[in-house]
Amino acid sequence: MMVGVNLAGLKPGRGGGAEHYIRNVLATMRDVQPDTRFVLITDPDNHDSFDGWDRECLAGAGLFSGLESRVERAARQRNADVLFTPLESAPAKSSIPIVVFALDLYAWEEDAEESARKRAVRIKTVKRVCENAAAIVAPSGFVQRKYLELLGIPLNKVVVAPLGVSEVFAKPQTCFIQKPYFLVVGATRAYRNLKRLREVFDILKDDFPHGLVVVGQPAEAEPADWGPRVMRIESCPATHLAGLYQHCDVFIQPSLYEGSGVTVLEAMRSGAPVVTSRTGGIAEVAGDTPIYFNPESTHSIIAGIRWALDEQPEQRQARVRYGKQAASEYTWERCAWKTLSAFKRT
Repeated sequence: MMVGVNLAGLKPGRGGGAEHYIRNVLATMRDVQPDTRFVLITDPDNHDSFDGWDRECLAGAGLFSGLESRVERAARQRNADVLFTPLESAPAKSSIPIVVFALDLYAWEEDAEESARKRAVRIKTVKRVCENAAAIVAPSGFVQRKYLELLGIPLNKVVVAPLGVSEVFAKPQTCFIQKPYFLVVGATRAYRNLKRLREVFDILKDDFPHGLVVVGQPAEAEPADWGPRVMRIESCPATHLAGLYQHCDVFIQPSLYEGSGVTVLEAMRSGAPVVTSRTGGIAEVAGDTPIYFNPESTHSIIAGIRWALDEQPEQRQARVRYGKQAASEYTWERCAWKTLSAFKRT
């Protein structure tokens, strides 16, 4: 089988989100099923970052004009049997069977700033894409149910392939910043609830000596000034990220919306004490290991952090041990096989 993979528009060097997923799942699929061949459809910005793969680079003036049809045409010319593509740039019609993926459906949730008419048009377009797709890959049952709720897509059309956690997080790593600190990981999207987290830190910083380390790409909720005792890191190698998880006193995930819960799994695999919301896919993948709070309540978040800090050593060690074991079940091999099973539906 030849799989065309639509990477046009994927920003290289981000290290998280779709790039994190696609690089890991592609490499693992190639390892576990060498008979499956891949041709990556790239653009001039990311083409070189996928060195070592068979690639087809889209170029020319107005690169992203009619992108969906150009991607489909490139895949067809390379004799692809299936096109694996992000939902947001998938062709509504294709002569090649398509399998779409999205780590969440936040872009299609109701937006108070968007008119009902405009949203209806966007929903209609993405619904048509999903209806014409041979299969859909989602990182959690939460996202699978969102396809049904928002788009009316039957559950059995969606293959749930939870993201994996690299073994690098389980191996001891050094820490390159001064302790003690609280850790937050993820792009600064509005739904990450960082405004409330900053309020929490402002309250706690007088009682505790901890700094706050924030790792992730800047997004629409990035403040102009994080204030004192905050270290802002846009990206770092996986070994450094693992070290940050392993040496933090508390990993905090205050999201109001979360598709995969992968940062919580990484923290658990690293042995970090985790306090988080039950939002979206988090509780589904993390189970009973974390300390949970209400992300809409500053007092609840503070109580969760204090609980983690005040926990008796034996309770803390048990929670860490259970977390490591639970997170070890989420591997890229498992994700790869689930994704390959979606291709077989074409």
